[in-house]
Amino acid sequence: MTSLLITGARVYDHDGDVDQPPVADVLIEDSTITATGEEVERALGAQRRPERTLDARGMLLVPGFVNAHYHSYDLLAKGLFEEVPLEVWRHYTARMAANRPREEVRLRTLLGAVECLKNGITTVQDMSIQAYDPSLVETILEAYDEAGIRVVFSVSVRDLPDADTIPYVRELFAPDLLDAIGARAGDPARVMAFLRAQLERHRSARLHWALSPSAPHRCSEPMMKAIVALAEERGLPVYTHLYEALGHALQARERHGADGGSLVRYMDRVGLLGTRLSVAHGLWSRPDELDLLARRGARVVVNAVSNLKLKDGVPPVNELRRAGVALAFGCDCFSCSDTQNLFQSMKLCCLLAAAESPHPGLLSAAEAVRIATAGGAATAGLDAGAIRRGMKADLVLLDLADPSFVPFNSAARQIVFSETGRAVHTVIVDGRVVVRERCTTTLEERSLQEALAEAMPAYRAEFRRVERELEPLARAFAAQAARVNACDVGIERYPRRQAAPNPP
Repeated sequence: MTSLLITGARVYDHDGDVDQPPVADVLIEDSTITATGEEVERALGAQRRPERTLDARGMLLVPGFVNAHYHSYDLLAKGLFEEVPLEVWRHYTARMAANRPREEVRLRTLLGAVECLKNGITTVQDMSIQAYDPSLVETILEAYDEAGIRVVFSVSVRDLPDADTIPYVRELFAPDLLDAIGARAGDPARVMAFLRAQLERHRSARLHWALSPSAPHRCSEPMMKAIVALAEERGLPVYTHLYEALGHALQARERHGADGGSLVRYMDRVGLLGTRLSVAHGLWSRPDELDLLARRGARVVVNAVSNLKLKDGVPPVNELRRAGVALAFGCDCFSCSDTQNLFQSMKLCCLLAAAESPHPGLLSAAEAVRIATAGGAATAGLDAGAIRRGMKADLVLLDLADPSFVPFNSAARQIVFSETGRAVHTVIVDGRVVVRERCTTTLEERSLQEALAEAMPAYRAEFRRVERELEPLARAFAAQAARVNACDVGIERYPRRQAAPNPP
C-alpha cells in the first residue's frame, strides 16, 4: 500500500467553516483518503510512517473539480469562432473533427486533459462526438490514461438525421443542403452493437463508462429504450443534451404532442428520467419540466459560458434552484467556451441570478463550490468531491500567496469570485500527483506544444476550406434561425429580447 501524507494545509470542508478552513493533515493510502485531522495520528499509529509527505503550508486543499459536460474533439478550434449560431457552429466543428489523423486525436485529447488539470479539474465527462470507430475510441482512452486525469467517457449516439430534428429545414433548405446536414436515419441496432463492444475495452481505475444519447429529439424511441436497457444492465450513468436552444423547445412542441410537447416527459415515458440521468443545458425547460426533473432525481449540468457565447440564452439558475434540481457545472466545447475553467463557471452562475431579479439569489459561493465538486462527482456516482475518509483522493492545492487570496478573508468567496485558475499549484488524481508546482508530471508539455505548432497550419487551412464550403449552409441557417426566433414557446431565456437591429 502506497501512502501520502499532506500536512500544513487549510482543508476545505463543505459542511465546515468555508471562510477560514482549519489547518489539518490528510492521509491518502493508494487512491483513497483514509484519515483527516486527528484521525491521521491514530491511523498511522506509533510504528507506521507514510511513504511520502507533502508539505502544504500556505496552501488551501480543496476537492478536485468535476467538468461534468465536456467535448474534447474540438480543442484545435479554440478561438476560431465568435457570434456563430449553434446549428452552424455544430456543422463546422463536426466537419473539423471527422476523419482526423490518429496522432492529432491523441494530441488534442492530451492537450485538453492538460488544460483541465492545470485548472484544478480532476475529472472530465467527455461526451465523444465522432464516427463509430473503435480505433479512435482506443486512441482517446490511451491518451487519457497517459495524462492521468479521471474520465467518465461516453460516445454520443443518435439515429435521427438533422433534417428531421431542426425546425423548418425541410421547408427552407434545398435538397443539396439537406444532404449536407444529414437527411438519412441511422441504424439503432448497429449503434448499440458498437456501444456494447466499446464497454469491454481499456478498463482502468480512472476510466468510468457512461452512455450518451445525443439528445432526446435526435433519438428514436427504440434507441432511447435500448439506451435505458443497457444503462440498467451495466449500472451506467447517462448524459444527454436537452433544450440547449430555442429551436429544441420548438421541436418538442411540434413533434412530441403525445408527451405534452415535452422532451422531459418523453424521456420519462421511455424510462430514461431518473437518478442515472444528467442533462446538459436544460436551458429552455418549462417550469413543469424542471419540477419533473427534480422529482425524478435527474441532474442538470449548467454550461453558462457556452450558452452565452453561442447566444442560446441565459441559464435559469434561480429557477433550477427553486425547483430543487440537483446541479453540476460543465465547460462544454473548446470552440464555444474557449477554456476548460470551472472558476469561470462558478462565478458566472452566481452572478446570473441578477439577470432574473435584483433580490438575493439562491446560489451562494459555498454552494457553487459544492456543485463544482461533489455535484459533478454525483453525476457519475463517484465517491469524490469532498475531503473525508473513504473518498477518492482527487484533490487540489491552491496557493494562498496568489493575489486572488491576499488578503485571505473567505475560502469559498475567493475561490468563486477572485480565483481564475492561476493559484492551482498541485493536483492529485487517484492518489497520484499529476501537477506539481503548476507543471504536469505525467506529460512533457513543451513536446505537446511543439507538436501542436506543427499541426496547426494544416488545421487552419482545412478550417478555412470548410468555412468556404459551408457558406451556403450558413446563409440557409440564418433564414431558419430568424423564423425560429420569431416563435413563442411559452418561456423566455433572453431578458428584454428585442428585434434584431439592422447591421452596421
